[in-house]
Amino acid sequence: MMSATTTPAKAASASRGRFVRIMTTQERSADMKAFGKEIRKSKASAIEFLQSAGILDDKGELAEPYRSPSFRTIGWCRCHVQ
Repeated sequence: MMSATTTPAKAASASRGRFVRIMTTQERSADMKAFGKEIRKSKASAIEFLQSAGILDDKGELAEPYRSPSFRTIGWCRCHVQ
């Protein structure tokens, strides 16, 4: 368990020519929560994030891998196949 007098994270380190800041677990958690709040501020920012992640297509609809196939076309259960 961490005490109230924990040492701060390293300021930064170089990794493959890039400048990387090492974050503590608490800092990383706070950063992710802040990012989540930021993308939920508006519908437009949420759509922009989902499109950049490949979850939504350019039209704002679910991308192909995330679409649910019709039960009739996959025939997963005999009771759903006609």
